[in-house]
Amino acid sequence: MDDGVVEPLDRLQRAPAVSGRTLTAYLLLPRPADMVKAFVLPLTFGLGVLGAGGVDAAQLLRALVVWAAMELLIYQARYQWNDVRGFAADQVHPDAVARGRLPGPGERGRAHIAASVAVATCRLLLTAGLALLFWRDLGHVLVTVTVAVFGVAAVYEWVRSMCTGRTAQIPPPLHPALVATWIAVGAGYAVRGVTGLALAVELDAAPALAAASCLTMWAVGTAFVTCRWSLEAMPFARLSDGQLLWQAQEGLAREHTLGLVRWLPPRVDRRDVADGGGVGRWRALHGRTPLHAPWNVATVIAAAGAAATGHLLVDGADGGVTALLAAAGVSSGLVVVLTARRRALAALAAASALALVEGALGLPQPLVAVLPMLAVLLAHASFTSQCQADLGHPLHRLQALALRTGR
Repeated sequence: MDDGVVEPLDRLQRAPAVSGRTLTAYLLLPRPADMVKAFVLPLTFGLGVLGAGGVDAAQLLRALVVWAAMELLIYQARYQWNDVRGFAADQVHPDAVARGRLPGPGERGRAHIAASVAVATCRLLLTAGLALLFWRDLGHVLVTVTVAVFGVAAVYEWVRSMCTGRTAQIPPPLHPALVATWIAVGAGYAVRGVTGLALAVELDAAPALAAASCLTMWAVGTAFVTCRWSLEAMPFARLSDGQLLWQAQEGLAREHTLGLVRWLPPRVDRRDVADGGGVGRWRALHGRTPLHAPWNVATVIAAAGAAATGHLLVDGADGGVTALLAAAGVSSGLVVVLTARRRALAALAAASALALVEGALGLPQPLVAVLPMLAVLLAHASFTSQCQADLGHPLHRLQALALRTGR
């Protein structure tokens, strides 16, 4: 969810042509790079299964149907809405081809937008058909998920429209609507994560678990997206004697990404440039960044929520113990975000320490209870180790490692 304001049609028609994906390829799968987000529902479903002690075939089938509908129908339709709104700005984006949004050229704007709206409508009609077909078992789930996804999207688009397309200053002023955008963008991940958990666990009977898991996934979403957006700002930067110089033209509506560069290092550390590349290969978040950067604040909150979620998932008892574990989660999150270049090891150490504490307290299944926090901390380590060229291509680094090993 990252593009925004509706542009006048005359601007759409003036937008230059850009080569890239064909319209057919786009309509089949609007955001292939965003399919990396599809891991969220299976992950939370799996954690729920571990906490509940097992799963039956009917639960697994329900989860598969909901997962497919959410990622291939509901969310792709939501992305199409996003791309229609940001069509003009996408056409003049300096990284337009790699981003793969609704293709131009600008003079075909009306036709391409109409085609995208029609296909998005078909996706939602297919979702409605699935809901009717499986009404007894899945109907209410699919309806709830669809309403949640588009309700969150509407709020996000509204908030984002209040703070973008207004200035080319880099970084733009820190407006309350800009901060609200960074917060709002995490809500979609709460929808994904809580849906996966709800397919494995009866959340209606566990309101504390529902609240803790929602907070956790919302914060994880904010951490993930703000990390990603800060890297998506790289096409607007160039290097001069190791220093970053930023420039953007008016009307690109990128304040939500460019506002994050205030927390990036002002100079490029060559240790953080992958394969000797340029700004696009710079792992800007690999070193230490300010503690109050949005991705760091969100990760600490997520770690606290995850520590509480893990305990509630396997026990669901003492509120005092849950609060104590949430405080331990804060400490673990701080350790990881303040660590530079060895965050995965710090995450493993923090999770191991929490498991030992839970075991010493006599709490049930400490190794299972610590898994949500471990997942959050490892996710942060992964998010902050990427460069712009890695976005949407999670296997790039593994491929590079394999090539180096084979030489």
